[in-house]
Amino acid sequence: MVNPEPQLTGVYRFSSIARPVDPAFPTNRALLILLPLLAATNALLTAAGVITTSWYAAAISAALTGFIAWALARELAPDDNAAAFVALGLAWAASIYSGTSSVLLPAVALLLVRIVNRSTGLPARPFDTLAILGLCIWAAIDREQSLILLLAAVAFSLDAALVDPLRRHFLAAGVCAAVFAGLLVNGTATTVSDLATRDWLLLLLASGAIALIMSGNREPVSPCDVSSRRLDGARVNAGLALGLLIAVAMLIANGPSAWFDTALWSCVVAVPVSRAARSILRRVF
Repeated sequence: MVNPEPQLTGVYRFSSIARPVDPAFPTNRALLILLPLLAATNALLTAAGVITTSWYAAAISAALTGFIAWALARELAPDDNAAAFVALGLAWAASIYSGTSSVLLPAVALLLVRIVNRSTGLPARPFDTLAILGLCIWAAIDREQSLILLLAAVAFSLDAALVDPLRRHFLAAGVCAAVFAGLLVNGTATTVSDLATRDWLLLLLASGAIALIMSGNREPVSPCDVSSRRLDGARVNAGLALGLLIAVAMLIANGPSAWFDTALWSCVVAVPVSRAARSILRRVF
């Protein structure tokens, strides 16, 4: 039996990659309460001298960092609501520690994972594809992170090959690869940073934890946004692997500072941390 086409409402009539935060859901209401609290806390930390930027910049940074971490972790682990809040807390703490938190690269990762796991339940529209392409190219040039283009090519290729494939994304993948090649020829491709043994060990630990989670993942129970149809397990696992690869690429490009400078690693680490915490709590209680 073929599933009927969903009746699209709201933002889904125009975009397949936008996901509004609906306060009808308890986790979303919790987020809408937490973000102003984070902003207020950062403002107070500015007054106390812990944060050296202006209070309003610190407040806005806390809200944006918290939101993007929560949203990205929701894509990486759709069935684990707690992981999103673990990521929010880790990303906020990391931003305090590092004194900065860029949201551009996590936003790119969010959209790339979203087109792979199809959490909205809809394939990307042509405008969505163009918007993501433009954002990836901008991020690669503006932040000198050309590796993001290779990973964007991987994301588009996965979406073009997995269940319900969107074949035109093979073309988008080719565009990303071509722009990367152009940057490489011009000498503006990402350089490889030196990593200490500790960084490599942490990287192997995190990668092993994610691989273990992927191998044990059952079919998702979370439905997509526009219908009651459940998410596809292969797409969810591919999205999680992609998120890990993007975080690894930023570590290779930026060195140890990448652990804290964006929400990427906070989101990746939050997935196994949340899974382990839930497992321990089940055994104790």
